Amino acid sequence: MGEPGINVETGGLTKFAADVRADVDFITGPAVGRATMPLDSVPFGARNAGGGVHAAKQRYARSLSASTENLGNFLAAARLLAAAAAKVAAELDASDARSAAGTKRVEQAMFAAAEEARLARLAAEQAAHPSHPGGRAVAL
Repeated sequence: MGEPGINVETGGLTKFAADVRADVDFITGPAVGRATMPLDSVPFGARNAGGGVHAAKQRYARSLSASTENLGNFLAAARLLAAAAAKVAAELDASDARSAAGTKRVEQAMFAAAEEARLARLAAEQAAHPSHPGGRAVAL
């Protein structure tokens, strides 16, 4: 029989999960945090009483808020993607191990059945052609 088990190579999926986590934790996440700190308020137009400037300031504030929320959602989605990739890799690894163990059990059962059949055939041959006392050969 061939190699037992499925043997799925999950290293690339595991590396992808680790890379996404590292990016979120050490690069993108901190960068988003740094970018949102100075954007907590909209400082322009504070001394301008004009309605157009005030409306632009409100739109700008809403845009900043939406962008910040989108970045937060992006980071959350990236974390979920990394977790899902790691879980899939772990499940495939576990499945491969279970498959290998299952294949080994099937092989052992087949070998045991073959050995039982061999022993039954030998017993049937011996029953059909019993040996004679004194060790003489008998023509069949």
